[in-house]
Amino acid sequence: MDDETREMLHQALAEIFADEPSDLWGSLQATGVDKALVPESKGGIGVNWAIACELLEIAGNNAAAVPLAETMIGHWLIDLAGAQETDQPTIAFASTDAPVQLSRSGDVWRVEGTLRRVPWGSTSTHVVFMSDGPSPQLVVVDRQASGVSVTSGRNLAGDPRDDIRLEGVIPAEVVPAPFEPRSLLVIAAIARSALMAGALERTLSLSVEYANMRVQFGRPIGKFQAIQQNVSVLATQAAAARAATEGGSEAIDEWLASEDESLFHSVAALSAKIRAGEAAGAGAAIAHQVFGAIGFTEELNLQLFTKQLWSWRDEFGNEAYWADELGRQILGEELETTLWRTLAPMGAGITVGESK
Repeated sequence: MDDETREMLHQALAEIFADEPSDLWGSLQATGVDKALVPESKGGIGVNWAIACELLEIAGNNAAAVPLAETMIGHWLIDLAGAQETDQPTIAFASTDAPVQLSRSGDVWRVEGTLRRVPWGSTSTHVVFMSDGPSPQLVVVDRQASGVSVTSGRNLAGDPRDDIRLEGVIPAEVVPAPFEPRSLLVIAAIARSALMAGALERTLSLSVEYANMRVQFGRPIGKFQAIQQNVSVLATQAAAARAATEGGSEAIDEWLASEDESLFHSVAALSAKIRAGEAAGAGAAIAHQVFGAIGFTEELNLQLFTKQLWSWRDEFGNEAYWADELGRQILGEELETTLWRTLAPMGAGITVGESK
């Protein structure tokens, strides 16, 4: 995709959010962005993961309460696995945190178990997940199928996070998974990092705008050095989240083009959610310091973005989870690097025995 087409896609998405249509999700689907990762020959847009995450950043920048990341990943998984693309306007996907049993009798598959806190599960038409085990399968379930029940839940931002109970359900389709299930968790985490990076950018702009508008002691609070210092730190955190997301999304593309079996072998991929999560925590705290107590009220939009940041930060593994996984990979020598080579770029130009 050339830069001009890329920019047009960005602009089209931004204009939809700016227009605030009554059916936001329908308007987004009309552009085909929900199938952005699917090749054009199959009705998609054909972007890579680097561009897909840029689109998710735009959604995060608008605190979009729509299942864009979930449906985008769902359609991509179905296409990648070679499953039949049917009329699936909204797809939820789930990682198998809870044990889900997939069994087969002749040509008939059945699935049993509970998928926990599925994003937008109650509003989806289909749910996609990967079974675990030596021969993982990609499973597509029609949410209206017999044996499917939903227990509704919400995250801090008020978006659906639902438990989906599957009791002897016959899936719409079962095909061999295109890659190992745990790599899907990394991809989901990077998608959340992209949403957080976009929300942090808007949190920064809201904080700057408010600091220049709010007058205290005869001048805008943005003129005070302490506020300026805090806002500059927030800007640094927003930039760090975006850089981490870019590194993670590029790592997905590199992994897909390689013969590596696991995305867990990429330092950039495992680090994305760590740094974006840290930035979300620090950035949201600074923004609310700038706004004071009024930042938590529904009168202002700041709380829309910080609630999303706090919610996305904990989903698909928080910083502690991914830091632990990164450490395990490095110390277990499963990465194509060592602990020292991973940390060395932080001290570029410093050699052993040299002090500065």
